[in-house]
Amino acid sequence: MLNQKFKLAYFNGCSFTQGGGLETSLDVDWNELDKDGIEKPLDDGRRDVLRIYKETYGIPYWKTRLDVAYPSIFADISKIQTINDAQSGGGIERIIRTTYDFISENWEDRDKILLILELADFTRLEFYSNTFNQYTLFNYTIHPEKNIIDEWFNCRDYAKRTYSDDNNHLKPILAPFVKECLNPKQIFQKLTRELLTFLSFLKLNGITFYITEDLNYELIGMKEFIFSEYVLPMGSPYVWAQNNRGRIVDEVTIEDVHPGVLGHRGYAKELASYLELKHR
Repeated sequence: MLNQKFKLAYFNGCSFTQGGGLETSLDVDWNELDKDGIEKPLDDGRRDVLRIYKETYGIPYWKTRLDVAYPSIFADISKIQTINDAQSGGGIERIIRTTYDFISENWEDRDKILLILELADFTRLEFYSNTFNQYTLFNYTIHPEKNIIDEWFNCRDYAKRTYSDDNNHLKPILAPFVKECLNPKQIFQKLTRELLTFLSFLKLNGITFYITEDLNYELIGMKEFIFSEYVLPMGSPYVWAQNNRGRIVDEVTIEDVHPGVLGHRGYAKELASYLELKHR
């Protein structure tokens, strides 16, 4: 039984683990206000996601997206106390930093910890802001023809309307740095090295962990796969939902490719079954 081996399960990742697309009014401020202070309409029905799921599947309203995300379902199945530390827009740097913090706070119980890390997209960084006194989310796109950063956005929380002016403050400060110092290829190599070091730390200290996909070792000149045995065979929640028609767009009339409520349930069930076999 998993709950006899592990005292605490810790999940980290991005919106696919946090429950992106299934937000309630307790999670987000919804969309921007118009010039008269009225919320602009949402054409895709996102604000009505709870109503649509209840009418379609009879699923009761949930309080927050965390309640229907797969870590919460996994907790119900496994009977293990579970923490979901994922963040929409978060990347590898944030996953490493916050997971390190969690391990430090629970060091004495490290042999009873289970880590599930959804390895987020490498086009996501974080920078600490002295003005805001916290880490900020930095997401970017890559120019289709050049190895340079194309568009980028920086804020404290993408879901909070109260933070919608963050980028206006941060962009002129970061713009020269982004242009001079950030190169996609170098970023990918740097994040791969940092992830390799972090996973080695976990392995060295006997901490049980799993990742959603293997590293691209060729980025740093390595040809031998080191952490393949730690990769979940069902893949990431995004990939699983895509392959099993478990996305929001597959389940209801909302154009959103995040895992849906049923997708999260299916992924949690498969994850729990796999881990039960691994640790029986």
